[in-house]
Amino acid sequence: MTIAVGPEIALIEAELLRWVGSGDSPLELACLDALFPPGKLLRPVLCMESAKAVGGTAEQVLAFAAGMECLHVASLVHDDIIDQDPVRRGRASTAEQYGLAEALVAGDGLSMAGMAAMLSSGPAERVLHAARITVDALRHMCQGIMREMQIRGDLTCGAPTALSIMQAKTAVLTGAACQAGAILAGATPQQHQALRQYGEQLGMAFQIRDDLLPYTAEDQRTGKTATSDVANLQPTLPVLLAYEAADEADRNLLATVFRDGTDPVTAHRDVLAVLTRTGALSQAARMASSSAEQARAELTGLPGSTQLAAMATSAADRQR
Repeated sequence: MTIAVGPEIALIEAELLRWVGSGDSPLELACLDALFPPGKLLRPVLCMESAKAVGGTAEQVLAFAAGMECLHVASLVHDDIIDQDPVRRGRASTAEQYGLAEALVAGDGLSMAGMAAMLSSGPAERVLHAARITVDALRHMCQGIMREMQIRGDLTCGAPTALSIMQAKTAVLTGAACQAGAILAGATPQQHQALRQYGEQLGMAFQIRDDLLPYTAEDQRTGKTATSDVANLQPTLPVLLAYEAADEADRNLLATVFRDGTDPVTAHRDVLAVLTRTGALSQAARMASSSAEQARAELTGLPGSTQLAAMATSAADRQR
């Protein structure tokens, strides 16, 4: 999924360096290793494109957008610690490379840099409004992460539970990125609420596809370990859809996989077979497309939102 173009990448990278530093201390080195090379830069680009959609400029919200990326990457550093995942973006995770304690501190350092960047510039009333929305989204994200850990190994929790976790863990923050960018650019309440709804639906499409990638893309293209979810006994949306649709034999097979002790490679192979037989892969893909279509519908009346519409289409179809 290609999101940012050359000039946008250069702007964001320079701003990230301005807030995190150039690597003069162990903390800066660990933070920079987590940030670079950058990922898709989804949230900062959403923030900037939302500002442009309501007549603002990318530069107007650049510091806030970079701050959101710092906060997002901090959550990824901690996420890899929780999942004990050694790979992030196709290479060693921060915890794998620097150590567990160092990764925890790096995540905290990125969070503080992100908050400082977000509060650094712009009309105070707009900045406070945008920051409150972002902090509230981060609280929802933490709740989603905690709920995700609670359902490990539970195949009976149901697809609605997985969707509610996606909403809290991913969609609320992508919605906040859009709403914050619009607020900082002086949007009307109707405009920034529409962009929040757009961002949340795009976040759902993005996360549904993310749950599909371990089963639809080559491991090296996902930038993470394809067996991570099954190794952590994490029942993602396609797995729960498959469990609901499966016959007794396939339900028993999934139950066996999600009892601790199955070799992750074998578990991944068995889960993929069930997902294919039950049609769960196609069903989840349709759900991603539906969310993307709902996202695009929210852009009606925003003539500067062409790039946002393209991003929704890309999120539903992405293969990495």
